[in-house]
Amino acid sequence: MNPSDVVSGFPGAVALPGVPDAWHWSPAPGLDFAAALSSDGEHLFQVNARDTYDQELVEAVLVAARQNSAELLADGVLMGAVPGFRCPGREFEVVGAARPGIHRYHEVQLPELQQVTWAVFPGYACEFADPVQYSVEDARQSFLRFLTPANLDRGPSPFLRMWWRNTVTKAGTEGPDGILAAPTTLRREIELLEGAPGSFVQYQNFRGERYRVEWDAGRGSLTLEESADGGESRGIGTADLLRFAEASLR
Repeated sequence: MNPSDVVSGFPGAVALPGVPDAWHWSPAPGLDFAAALSSDGEHLFQVNARDTYDQELVEAVLVAARQNSAELLADGVLMGAVPGFRCPGREFEVVGAARPGIHRYHEVQLPELQQVTWAVFPGYACEFADPVQYSVEDARQSFLRFLTPANLDRGPSPFLRMWWRNTVTKAGTEGPDGILAAPTTLRREIELLEGAPGSFVQYQNFRGERYRVEWDAGRGSLTLEESADGGESRGIGTADLLRFAEASLR
């Protein structure tokens, strides 16, 4: 299968003026797709946009993806990003990519095209951990639930892995791997720690840094351990901790 023959034959597909071997098509109002061949001509980089299509931004993403084809198509990388992306008037910092099986763009109607299509989208550095940190399920959840790649006007959605247990609410995570979560979940669980002895919240950011927070009944305050590996902890107020946690995710 030649991906260029397939894509150029989609109803309404037209060549993108700013990118060779690239096309745009819109199957419905507000839904726009654009794709470009990789540098080897055997793979496709595709951008999807829902009510946010911006041709200048999309072309910049496709050009950057093609220039970094080898890195984005590397074996074993479920989802990753290349730094240094810039587009005038935008704050995006990277181009993210998800391989077939993480995205499902053509899975049902064109499974052969699906196998050579990588989803690409603009993103922020804080959204992507080292690729080795993602299981298949993690990558799918991050791509679909947190990154919302079809929204080209979105702000950052920082990578966040959490573990917690609360003796009062009885809520918590199970198993050693934790879960991917939104910053709002981290904020909520930190706020619920006060006055809950034996409870904790542990989290990891995109850099791989881990932090552990507990309620210390003796101190009557929260404690923060910045290494989460048995190092020294320090007392901290809830408001200061929330500000610290937010900053540590960026």
